[in-house]
Amino acid sequence: MFVTLDLRKHAEELVSTARLAPSLHNAQPWAFRVTARSVEVYVDRTRAVAVVDPDDRQMLIGVGAAIFAVRLGVSALGSEPTVSLMPGDERGDLAAVVSLGPDHLPSMAETRLLQHVPLRRTIRSRLDPDVPARTRSVLAGEAELEGAQLRWITEHAERGVLSRLVTAAERREQADPKFQHELARWVGGEAPLYGTGLPEAVLGVSAKAGHEADFPMRDYAGGRRRLSSSPGRPERDPVIAVLFTDGDRPVEWLRCGQALMRMLLWASVEGLAASYLNQPLELPDLRTRVRDDLDLPGFAQLILRFGRPVSGLPLPTPRRPVAELLRR
Repeated sequence: MFVTLDLRKHAEELVSTARLAPSLHNAQPWAFRVTARSVEVYVDRTRAVAVVDPDDRQMLIGVGAAIFAVRLGVSALGSEPTVSLMPGDERGDLAAVVSLGPDHLPSMAETRLLQHVPLRRTIRSRLDPDVPARTRSVLAGEAELEGAQLRWITEHAERGVLSRLVTAAERREQADPKFQHELARWVGGEAPLYGTGLPEAVLGVSAKAGHEADFPMRDYAGGRRRLSSSPGRPERDPVIAVLFTDGDRPVEWLRCGQALMRMLLWASVEGLAASYLNQPLELPDLRTRVRDDLDLPGFAQLILRFGRPVSGLPLPTPRRPVAELLRR
């Protein structure tokens, strides 16, 4: 047992890494308490995106992604992390406890993943859909290591079905005043000044170009005029995958988030990036349709678009200060 390691001495380092995890609208719904031998990861429900995520499903997926980043940080310090998910009430705020385990020499793979935490980006502009079969297999295998499964949507009929569901969901959400009001809170304006939300510079292609794509992109501006957008249109025949889990309870959502983070970091290592087409999963009837129409042996949690960034990486999205995230 690594008895000399005191995680409190590395608290800022661990949280600085974990806060770079992806989350719905970059809301960053997490907080951390670091003790000598563990990192407690909490759900910060003041960061809820309640209209689009009323069950906190996507919130917990984001927290799960942060948990995986904490695991990488603990591993880099020389200890094999042990994780207890939802150690109390599953609706409580304590999502996980990541504790010190046996002495551990970080593998080359773990080191590379940790190096790519600050390099990972969500790319909403054009992607080159060059994702080799070997890489697809690797990403699916990484998801399975965390208890999730990745289905690549390659068959023409399945792609048509999913495209129509994304289109229907995007139309319904854009027509919903409550959805639009919530979106405006997190996109542009003053939100990035407080270290959260999405600045206009990362919203990708214009709303018109995004809506004309085979798999319509979300109009984050909600029909409002944007000051800037990425030139051109999204790629034809994008590479699409659905990440799903066997169960559909909070603990599975946390596992899904860890699978997502592991997978996105491996994608970054391979020179890839991703964005999301989650609109139909945010509407209960269409989420059921995704599962049924694709004949998934589980519950769809995320719809992802993968590829190689064509125009380089955008600037990182804003992040909340470490001091704001640390509980004493």
